[in-house]
Parts: sequence; C-alpha cells; structure tokens
Amino acid sequence: MPRSSRKAKTRAVSGNVSFFPIVGVGASAGGLEALTALLKELPPDTGMTFLLVQHLDPKHESKLTDLLAKATGMKVTEAREGMTMCANCVFVIPPNKSMALVHGVLKPSNNKFYKS
Repeated sequence: MPRSSRKAKTRAVSGNVSFFPIVGVGASAGGLEALTALLKELPPDTGMTFLLVQHLDPKHESKLTDLLAKATGMKVTEAREGMTMCANCVFVIPPNKSMALVHGVLKPSNNKFYKS
C-alpha cells in the first residue's frame, strides 16, 4: 500500500500539507477502563490522532473527556462540528451522536446508523 494512502491528509500550513495516522477506537458502555489503560500506555507524542467512540447513555451528560484527560499527556477534547484533526490529540464522541470524519474534519451528527 502506498505510504500516502495509509495516512490522513489534514490542513495545509504555509503551503505544506501535514500527514499523520488517525486511529479509531470503539468501546462498549463498559469500556472506560480499557480506554484509560490504552491512553496511559501511549506516549504524549505518538504523532497520531485518536478518535474514541464509546457507547454512551444518550440521556446523560458525559464525563468521559474529563476522565480520559487524566490518563494522558495528549490534549483530550469532546468532538464538535468542524474540528480539524491534529497530531497528538484525542477526540471523544459526544453523547447521542454519530461521528464521521470528512477530509480531516469531524462531523458529529444526530443521524443514527443503527437503532438502539
């Protein structure tokens, strides 16, 4: 596989295009312990972006972002519309959302791909 096809294209900075891997991790509702363990083992300068998609209760505010931020030196942010991927960052799906990544830009939405 060509090197460029394995990496995600992101934004251009001063005419240069940044490339870095984007890692998606899914977890069930009980996945906090596993996600925390993963982040604790990763160095803060992996050069990768992490998208964490955990099944969350759609009726409750999530503390997942705050809890995971304590486990890593990387920046941990709840995903919002229009956010651009950056290396050494962790993005967490918001409750009651589906998430897509289009040309390096996050697109959380209310569209459901399945019924729960």
